[in-house]
Amino acid sequence: MKKVLHIQLLPILSGVQRFSLHLLDGLDRNEFDVQVACKPGGEFVDEIKARGYQYLPLPTFRHQICFGDIFTFFHLLYIIKKHRFDIVHTNASKPGFLGRLAARLGKAPLIIHTTHTFPFLEQQKPITYKFFTTLEKIGNRLGDYNVFVNNSDRLKSLKMGLIKPEKAITIYNALPPTLATALQEIAQNRKKPEKEIIIGSTLRFCPQKNVINLITASCNACLQEQKLKFIYLGEGEYYELCKAIIHSYGLDERILLPGWDKNVLPWLKVFNVFVLYSRWEAMPFSIIEAMHSGLPIIVSDLPSLLELVDSQTGYIVPLDNNAELTKTFIEIARDFDTAYRKGKEAAKKIAAICSYEKMVNAYRELYLSAK
Repeated sequence: MKKVLHIQLLPILSGVQRFSLHLLDGLDRNEFDVQVACKPGGEFVDEIKARGYQYLPLPTFRHQICFGDIFTFFHLLYIIKKHRFDIVHTNASKPGFLGRLAARLGKAPLIIHTTHTFPFLEQQKPITYKFFTTLEKIGNRLGDYNVFVNNSDRLKSLKMGLIKPEKAITIYNALPPTLATALQEIAQNRKKPEKEIIIGSTLRFCPQKNVINLITASCNACLQEQKLKFIYLGEGEYYELCKAIIHSYGLDERILLPGWDKNVLPWLKVFNVFVLYSRWEAMPFSIIEAMHSGLPIIVSDLPSLLELVDSQTGYIVPLDNNAELTKTFIEIARDFDTAYRKGKEAAKKIAAICSYEKMVNAYRELYLSAK
């Protein structure tokens, strides 16, 4: 039996953590003995324990770079040496660097990293951008394989010289069959709305999700089209600010922010359209779920998102073009028949390109390559 360590950072149930849960759910427990390490507390830890995996707390782990990273690194090194894992699988940027370094020094036979998003962004200061690209390049050298959840990021890494081609693999994210089936049933039963058009999303109220622009465009669309209503599920540092913006427009009854709910299926039934107007993304489960449920998708024109959404399955809006986003919302309200057809095509497309069996088997083959 292969001993596997999954390293995560935050104990929340965002897409990165849900990836681990979805993957681990598909692995044979007679083949793999799984342990998961991350910062203590939160729903992710609860889910790890509920599934019967051994949880290893990393109390000094922090989201920002800090002095405590030294303690986290040595803690990881201690864990890896103590348990003698056959496979160390890191997720996200910071666990990816510290975890791969600890795994290499701890002589783990196989080191795999999944890139969910890059730590470097074009809008960063040049010195910051250079710092993070250098760390990414070092981390990739330390690992055996780097899995990208889309082709765009893999090709970008190769073009930038951050990784050798033989180490770079693309494996699309996918949903477990039970969840996918439940969403597909929603798609089959989806009907056209009789009165109001509800545009919704599940997201964090943070800079990545571009929520200020999203909320502002939603407010402007509501003022021009009475059919429109918006529901945005989530929490985050911009939550209160977004509520204040909505209140300033007098639209508290038409743009709702219910907070976070990990059970998104009832909300996807209510939505007529799904929107994710992010500044950067990799392969968001929120869009995969929404497409399975038969919703047309509105996205920003990020290369990674265009691997999922096209003109047949949704609406592509240039980033930071609030006028175009507002116009798209209004267009959908006034021609929902077209949006409804796009939702039907979205359900077909996502079922074809995001296969859970392919995802699990691809990672399983990597895991079994450990000597």
